Amino acid sequence: MASPGQDVKDLKAFDGQEVDSLMKTYASSTSSAWRTQVKEKFYGCDPELETLKSKKIQWQSDMIQFDGTPWILMGRKVLSCHQGPDLDKAAKIKRKKEREAKNDHDCHSKHRHLAQDTKKMDCTAKIQVRHAVKFTQFKILEDTEFKRRKAARTIKETLLKGGIVETQSVYYIRFPDENCHKNHPVIGPDLISR
Repeated sequence: MASPGQDVKDLKAFDGQEVDSLMKTYASSTSSAWRTQVKEKFYGCDPELETLKSKKIQWQSDMIQFDGTPWILMGRKVLSCHQGPDLDKAAKIKRKKEREAKNDHDCHSKHRHLAQDTKKMDCTAKIQVRHAVKFTQFKILEDTEFKRRKAARTIKETLLKGGIVETQSVYYIRFPDENCHKNHPVIGPDLISR
């Protein structure tokens, strides 16, 4: 999530391929690489009746503004800068301990001494993507608590009865500004020397 004072760029896409295209364009324009940090189970999946029944109907969130259309959050995906936190740190420590345990005899084995054992610079830049399914036929014109509850109740009843509900998948993408990258160059002459 963006810290206060950090600029972000919010975009909307209507399918997974468009999301991938936008992310590739952003990565090439900023000369950055990204790694998936979190991907929830139903992110990118087609909405199925059983999945929709169990989800909470929402109207707005930190990334999705209120537009009168109720929606459910299918899942989220967070990508961190490749210079960000070391996601494999636990596995590296485990491998190092196994290597040390294997060399338990007195003979000293040669190994390479690394002054810095990782390229990670703890960059805080993240791309956030939310996959929402909107119920377009239940849009409300007046934003009141009563109308929200009534629409949500109608949607739940329709889903429980197995009725047909018109849905639209929408992906909300939040890109960080180039200034959000920390401890490594992104643009300029320092990047060329990399």
